[in-house]
Amino acid sequence: MTVVVKEISDREQWNAFLTSQPGGHLLQSYEWGELNKYLGGRIYRLGALEAGRLIGAMMVAVAPVPLPVRLPGLQLNWLYSCRGPTVEAPDSPALPALITEAHAIARREGSVVLRLEPNIADDDPRLEEWQSAYRALGFRVYPYAVHPRRSWVLDIRPPLETLFANFKMTWRQNVRVAGRKGVTVREASSDADFDAYYALLKITSERDAFFIHSQDYHREILRQFAARGDAVLFLAEHEGEALAAKMLIRFGSWCWDMFGATANHKRNLKAAYLLQYRCIQWAKEQGCTHFDFRAIPEVLEPGEEMWGVYEYKQGFGGYSRLNMPTQDYVYRPLIYRLWSKLVEIRRERRRAERRRVELERAARGKQGGRSQSSEASQPAQAAAPARSGGPKEKGQPSAEPASSSGTSQ
Repeated sequence: MTVVVKEISDREQWNAFLTSQPGGHLLQSYEWGELNKYLGGRIYRLGALEAGRLIGAMMVAVAPVPLPVRLPGLQLNWLYSCRGPTVEAPDSPALPALITEAHAIARREGSVVLRLEPNIADDDPRLEEWQSAYRALGFRVYPYAVHPRRSWVLDIRPPLETLFANFKMTWRQNVRVAGRKGVTVREASSDADFDAYYALLKITSERDAFFIHSQDYHREILRQFAARGDAVLFLAEHEGEALAAKMLIRFGSWCWDMFGATANHKRNLKAAYLLQYRCIQWAKEQGCTHFDFRAIPEVLEPGEEMWGVYEYKQGFGGYSRLNMPTQDYVYRPLIYRLWSKLVEIRRERRRAERRRVELERAARGKQGGRSQSSEASQPAQAAAPARSGGPKEKGQPSAEPASSSGTSQ
């Protein structure tokens, strides 16, 4: 039967397909495409249909290649699909059909590369088949992920009491300490609450050298998802003062811990731990099966960037989930090699810089106690590290804003 690929403009059709598939992801959702456009980006929502039924989907963002010099008369772009495409199986006819359409777009857009980061991970029994399918279509592995490959995930299907019992002992104690010391957690309900959330984000950004988008953009994220009850903003407070904040987004049966932040003072109250516990409760109340804490280091070794964040998240139980490597289809090899070399140099410099910071943080943690060190690192997921070239490089597709991707090219 013939597979037809066309752009999809029906939100319900798009999201219904994604949430029906194990590989469907928040960052391919219809709403995330709208957020891309809010930032001025351009996207294509490609749907593969067989007898009128959607059997594959891929949202692709278009962005200029961030070369250090402009080539006169030549506009170079790249195409990026974050956690896409989504198809039913490695041998689905939807996969080559979507890629063929992406090639046509690449020709029109003057693209150097089509870069894909499907939501296929090491917990998928058909991982090798997926990788073989992309190789057969002409893709090569690219060593530097745009969106962090590894995340920390908690299966929240067991009873809440079981989940809590599986927290590390110190983490359980900290949840109880926060409650005893008068910390309370509530859902944000006013503009003043949102201002308090964003103020904490700015504190976190300045403390840990992370980029954050504007307050208006964060408000738009909440608006896109909260209208259907799929997003919530929580504040942890003590005596009326906001000490920690979290934004959660649900898509299908998964809940993502999107943004988090903490104040610089009253650390002894352990507000972040009680807040995290409430977030897990909320996800269960919404009927979610998995809670995604999001990025942790790709290489799980002390000194790696986000190591402190990893130690914090690990204390709540769960497992590491490593996505398949980035897949590149190259159209302009010479420019691709030049750009790749520049990325390699920037990444190695960044890695060395962050390794130094993480080792210093770990040393401070040994002096002040492991739990204290982990809590201090916890809010780093509030935003992405500001990479070389500025907080948000011109070539970064806004389909995956810097505050979510953790990297930029």
